[in-house]
Amino acid sequence: MYRNVMGRAAENRKVNHMRVHTDDESSACIAADRAAQRTLQAADLLQEALTLLRTDSTMPVVRTMKHPPDRLLRLPEVERLTGLRRSAIYEQMRRDIFPRSVKTGQRAAAWPESAVQSWIAERMSGRTT
Repeated sequence: MYRNVMGRAAENRKVNHMRVHTDDESSACIAADRAAQRTLQAADLLQEALTLLRTDSTMPVVRTMKHPPDRLLRLPEVERLTGLRRSAIYEQMRRDIFPRSVKTGQRAAAWPESAVQSWIAERMSGRTT
């Protein structure tokens, strides 16, 4: 009887060891499956990106970000961006060629960055309006 009980205990240990071993194997299989799924998803995304790059190479890039709020540029920054000096900027403003400044204080003026950038873009494209 003692031997019978000991034999059963040994068998139980073997069965439990096999269960643990089987559980470890199934956990490893599950982890491998997840890694394989992630790899396939990454490959699909890369393939889609490459396809888009090939087909849309002539289309301009569309920004999905919101445009930041328009900044006001002071005269030194406008001069630096345009290459014009103070007198030329004010002369062109008088002739309605350059964007008008905005009063920001009693003795201060600034230009909306978008207006200055548009003016620069017009010059770059050859328009003179």
